[in-house]
Amino acid sequence: MTIQHLILIFNLVFISLITPEEEVINWKITSDSLLEILGTTNVSKFQCENYSNSGTEYLTQRLTANHGEVGQWNGEVLITSTNFDCNNAFLTKDFKKTIEVDQYPTIKVKFLSLTKESETVNQKNLTGEIEITMVGISKKYPISCVFLSKNGDNALFSGERKILLSDFNIEPPVKFLGAVRVQDSIMVNFSLVLEKQS
Repeated sequence: MTIQHLILIFNLVFISLITPEEEVINWKITSDSLLEILGTTNVSKFQCENYSNSGTEYLTQRLTANHGEVGQWNGEVLITSTNFDCNNAFLTKDFKKTIEVDQYPTIKVKFLSLTKESETVNQKNLTGEIEITMVGISKKYPISCVFLSKNGDNALFSGERKILLSDFNIEPPVKFLGAVRVQDSIMVNFSLVLEKQS
């Protein structure tokens, strides 16, 4: 055995001793999950809900051998734009036109570099970055999220983020000869129902 082989073996053993073993947990984002958009006009508020994601996306959690978070939480959810419901036929039609559902049939919410900020017995508070892709434009925003464990196999992952329609080159709609104006600022809320995968 040469000196080079001995050095290589030593390095591999040393790295294995100082690198904590990782456990990767995949949480399935179920079709019960909700994306909600809240907005206001100069005369009222509106709320558009969408429960229609594919149910095949995942949120990935990384744990060390002693169950302390390292690395990052990542994942994404794809929302079918045509399935938004604003609880009013006129508003729903107008909202879908605004987000150009015929040309852009999905909205993507991607979670980037989320790390644990604090925790209680059943809840982890995460901070990081989110990327929203709408009408073909992607924008990143800082965000705080909550991971609430219902039991060992089910959890709720939720958060909210205020964005501007103009961030996506969307002109806030004006209706009835200017009598009704949608505000540029909207709130995006998400409540993802998760199932732990074995």
